[in-house]
Amino acid sequence: MSVLAAVPARADTATIVSLTFDDGVQDQYDNARPVLDDHGMDGTFYINSARVDAPGYMSLVQLQTLASGGHEIGGHTISHANVPSLPEEEQQRQVCDDRVALLNLGFDVTSFAYPYGAVDDDAEKVVEDCGYNNARTVGGLASPGSCAGCDPAETIPPAEPYSIRSPDSIKTSTTLAQLKQYVTQAEDDGGGWVPLVFHHVCDGCGDAYAVPSATLDAFLDWLQARASGGTVVRTVGEVVGGGVQPPVPGPPSPTEVQNPSLEIASNGVPACFQEGGWGTNTYTWTRTQDARTGQYAHEVEVTSRTSGDRKLVTRQDAGTCAPAAIPGHRYELGVWFKGSWPATVNAKMSIYYRSATGAWVFWTNGPALAETGTWQRSLVTTPPVPAGATNLSFGIALPGAGTLTVDDFTLTDLD
Repeated sequence: MSVLAAVPARADTATIVSLTFDDGVQDQYDNARPVLDDHGMDGTFYINSARVDAPGYMSLVQLQTLASGGHEIGGHTISHANVPSLPEEEQQRQVCDDRVALLNLGFDVTSFAYPYGAVDDDAEKVVEDCGYNNARTVGGLASPGSCAGCDPAETIPPAEPYSIRSPDSIKTSTTLAQLKQYVTQAEDDGGGWVPLVFHHVCDGCGDAYAVPSATLDAFLDWLQARASGGTVVRTVGEVVGGGVQPPVPGPPSPTEVQNPSLEIASNGVPACFQEGGWGTNTYTWTRTQDARTGQYAHEVEVTSRTSGDRKLVTRQDAGTCAPAAIPGHRYELGVWFKGSWPATVNAKMSIYYRSATGAWVFWTNGPALAETGTWQRSLVTTPPVPAGATNLSFGIALPGAGTLTVDDFTLTDLD
């Protein structure tokens, strides 16, 4: 158990407010950052590493701009995972590897926020073991309409640094008066720490968790005027304190396909696989006993298609199911299949890799496959794995009307 020394508030500081922003969405950079900077206030931005540079999310350059301007970059799991809902090793990969990725991008990452505010004792231990100094949840402090009788503020330092409380998330329905109330109720109770949780900052964007830019601007005007009375804004890291701990990678990934013959399933979906696809099409998935080996195989029937495809692929997780990939190595990927589809439909293997930041990226396709009434094997040798890639995912895609049954997935490192 690490012991962290909190950064004490100044003697004339009775109340500290932290402005925290979850998920790293683009409108935070476009709309929140300028308002914060205009008021000379720093925020804490909790980032999912797999979403860096993704559409709708902040780019690496934008995050670097935030950090160089004094804002704090924190972790939020690789892919916005509900941490307590995951197996222990996947929790470790989601939390630890997210922090490792952000550290490798050049950020001093000491603070974490639980996606959905979901936390339990095991999740707290994972976060601490991954090298974080603190973790913020959502809720636990007094909020209008909820948490009656709750404390108006978190303590400084927090009694539970890996379960830091906050008022409820700020929503479109949250008024300026309510924002002020979160602060004044703490002031009236003798002070303390008020971490506020924002998501989107945008005007008329239709998201229930959005605050208009003008509301944020007016709130920060009001906050700024209270500094002389001892109410100030600090990042989460500044309040909790503690140095940047060394990176702690999550557990290694398996080197083979898990559940390769599709015998184990949950809710009809083979364990360590996912029913994937994209575009506009009508389809039905079936767990069938028309298997090549064992008792089960998996079938998709596409009855109509305008665009896209359907495919069963090895699960694209943080590495509990997804086989490990070694950059520069070539892999032989195999899937047994049978089915019927028109000659104009180019069924083929689709192959993906997981990048160094945790994002899953389409990589390449195998050759076109002809329909067959008997079991045949698609066997594809990949190009050398790109630098930074960590895991592989693959499966046969059916991009048109027809029926496809798959079984017996294999992966072999050729180097």
